[in-house]
Amino acid sequence: MGSLFTTNEDLTAKGNLGKPISVPYYLQFVPGYCAEVVHSEQSLRYNGPNSINTIIALPHATDKVYKTRASAGEEYRYYPLLRTMNDVPSKGDPVLLCTIGKIKYYLGPLNTDNNNATWNDDPSFRPDPLFSFGGSDDTLGKVSPRGIRGEGPNFNRDVTYDRMAKRRKEELDYGNAIFETTGDTLIEGRHGNSLRIGSRSNNPYMFISNKRNPSNKFESISDGSLISITSNGTLRQHFDGLVDDDNNDVEFGLSVDSLTNSSNTIGDVFTDLNGGSDIYLYGSEFQDKEVVNEDGTVTVSTIQKGIDGNQILFHSDRITLNSKLDDIFVSSIKDIHIGAGRHLTFTTAGGDEVNNTDSVIFQTSNFNIGNPSRKDMQQMVLGNDLFDVLQTIVEFMGRLQVLTSLGIQTPLTVGKFAGDISPGEPLAVAIQNEIIPIIETMLSAKHNIESNT
Repeated sequence: MGSLFTTNEDLTAKGNLGKPISVPYYLQFVPGYCAEVVHSEQSLRYNGPNSINTIIALPHATDKVYKTRASAGEEYRYYPLLRTMNDVPSKGDPVLLCTIGKIKYYLGPLNTDNNNATWNDDPSFRPDPLFSFGGSDDTLGKVSPRGIRGEGPNFNRDVTYDRMAKRRKEELDYGNAIFETTGDTLIEGRHGNSLRIGSRSNNPYMFISNKRNPSNKFESISDGSLISITSNGTLRQHFDGLVDDDNNDVEFGLSVDSLTNSSNTIGDVFTDLNGGSDIYLYGSEFQDKEVVNEDGTVTVSTIQKGIDGNQILFHSDRITLNSKLDDIFVSSIKDIHIGAGRHLTFTTAGGDEVNNTDSVIFQTSNFNIGNPSRKDMQQMVLGNDLFDVLQTIVEFMGRLQVLTSLGIQTPLTVGKFAGDISPGEPLAVAIQNEIIPIIETMLSAKHNIESNT
């Protein structure tokens, strides 16, 4: 069962007449292995809501009659030792079992000298007697080696993932020791996902990573999804050391800026707006450092000096922000940059129930379509003002008169068809019938720009 009193033949004391006797001792935590797991109400050993995340476990040391996996009843049900932080085992995982206040608890899965986050074999495992003694060849032939060890067929062990590690980064870590750094708090999943809470020097960071490459010991921009929260250093400093198939260094960069056929990059716009600054250097600054050479000469080199540069990176194949009930606010004390490799769309869905209107509003004193630093720009036209000017011109033209032998006459238009030079209708009538309707269609009923006043 759980905690128990037991004896050891190597642990004895002198009894009557000096005869050695075994001394019982209390074993608080007993090693065992997980035989069944209750993940949900669909699990085989589900026994009500309070049985979620419990396990059926068999101890390796017991003072009871040995049970097989099939014969282990409710007396072999164990509850998570910790209330909220549970690393739920899988069938076949090694665990520690104990009894506290007449309640049986488990702790685990246990790590072994294999030291693998995906799977560790139980070094104390003993197969069921059915399989080790007296089992027919046919019975054994129908049970896989994993089945004999009590492992569930649903657990995927085809790929095992390396343990997370941490290498020293000279430009971010503190001190002169070249083989030392600061340890992090790590929560590792079985299949390439992790939460890292740590620091470089005294500058904290957090990384949440999912679908890491099995052989990669560090978070990187090649992970399926990555959330990075850093307080010092550039993103390229934190996520360096990645190479492609041709052994070329792969640096972090915005996706839209990596398109080789694009002449419109966020990096270029940022540089133009910020006096030549590099968008990827946030989190560090440059300073000159004098180095005294062996011959006594002094060389001045430019190095990056760490500064407080708090930033968050969301990096994945697809990112969705969705507000179910109310608004989404995006605010910046400086600039907001949005870039797309293909389409950039803004859609409103028809307005609210009260006003039944929808709108897109750009409120600014200087609106540019195109990069004013690299393009020839022209001013927009105010539609209402242009409409008034054109309408005044055509109305003025309609009032034109000419002096003829018959007196003052209104000019006539010529024929409407090519080659037709016969007089047509009076100019004033043509303007009213043909030109004014065209001018009236030039104003959009949907889109507006701000006036100069």
